[in-house]
Amino acid sequence: MFNTRIATWLFGLASLAGLCGCDAFSYSTFFDPDDHEAGLPTPDGIDPRTPNVERTTSTLDFARVRTIRVDLPTARVVVAQSDTAATATLRVTEMITVTGLSAEALRDRLANSFVTAERSFVDDTRLDLEATLAPGLSPADLVFDLRLTIPAGANLEIYLGNGPVDITDVTGNIEIRTANGAISLRRITGHVAAFTSNRPIDAAEVTGNVRAETSAADVSLRLNPPPGGRVSAVTTQGRVALRIAQTTAASLNLAAAGGTITATLNGFSVSGVAVGEGFLSAVLNGGGGQIEASATAGEISFEGF
Repeated sequence: MFNTRIATWLFGLASLAGLCGCDAFSYSTFFDPDDHEAGLPTPDGIDPRTPNVERTTSTLDFARVRTIRVDLPTARVVVAQSDTAATATLRVTEMITVTGLSAEALRDRLANSFVTAERSFVDDTRLDLEATLAPGLSPADLVFDLRLTIPAGANLEIYLGNGPVDITDVTGNIEIRTANGAISLRRITGHVAAFTSNRPIDAAEVTGNVRAETSAADVSLRLNPPPGGRVSAVTTQGRVALRIAQTTAASLNLAAAGGTITATLNGFSVSGVAVGEGFLSAVLNGGGGQIEASATAGEISFEGF
């Protein structure tokens, strides 16, 4: 278990709506990034300026880890890759959103709420990150801001009740399942499956297969799929924007029932084109892979680069 209380610097959030899409709640900024630049001391543990906030950091033993599983209720998760082969850094900010608690009650609930990082009981190559909430707190009462820096080569499984996910410069396969949170993926060496609702998905420079699904929000993909690779983008009442490398060889299937499709196929060698109300299909550069998009009552745009 890693629950060492050590100060760390994390940039603040403007509102809970910005964190997880829970528009019914809001809170003021709890961290001023200018403090760090001014050389002021970092709050140690519970922030004396805002006693409903606590910061922690842990160094994790990463030896033999092949998979990291994050399972949290309401959170923002940011993951990036480090240059170190055997260690990872976990930084967590906890914020109690329920009001009307005394300072003593806040301290007690923060002290008994934390994120643990432990090897899975059934697989010691998997590192499980899970939340423990103090008695008296519901999942809606506590927000986690988790920053994870990991070495290359570990797969990621991220499961959130609510909240956004941002992953950059990571080598490994990634699966994300959340709700009411945007998903952003940049420079991923591996396959990606990303699922959310009511918030957009944005992915670029992913080397492997990509599956992205949301609802009432947009999906934007800028990809150079591998030979035989698969790309799938799904939304309802939103927009799918696909920008695909013109060297891609794949079958293309676009469906927008009750919506519109715009496709610019210049730069591809195109055959087998079929167009109808709410659908377009074609074979690009002789085929081989698969590119599919669905936007029920929405819009699809496709172009090469």
